[in-house]
Amino acid sequence: MTTPLPDLSKVAALVLERFAPSGTAVIDETTSLVESGWLDSFAIVELVAFLEREYGVRLPDRDVTPRNFETLASIRRLLERAAAR
Repeated sequence: MTTPLPDLSKVAALVLERFAPSGTAVIDETTSLVESGWLDSFAIVELVAFLEREYGVRLPDRDVTPRNFETLASIRRLLERAAAR
């Protein structure tokens, strides 16, 4: 049985509302979040708390790296790994 992919619409909405530059209306799975400067270390900590609360997963400290938050696609993979534990 295949596990359904996590719906990231709430993550995208949070990023657009809290972290994206003013006037940004859309992000997709490949939009750079860290390299673009949208997510810094404080934003990642806030996003981790949101993901753990929203998706009911536990993200160990070793997974809280900029690489895992670079795009919505990398966040999806992070959630999939966390859910499989």
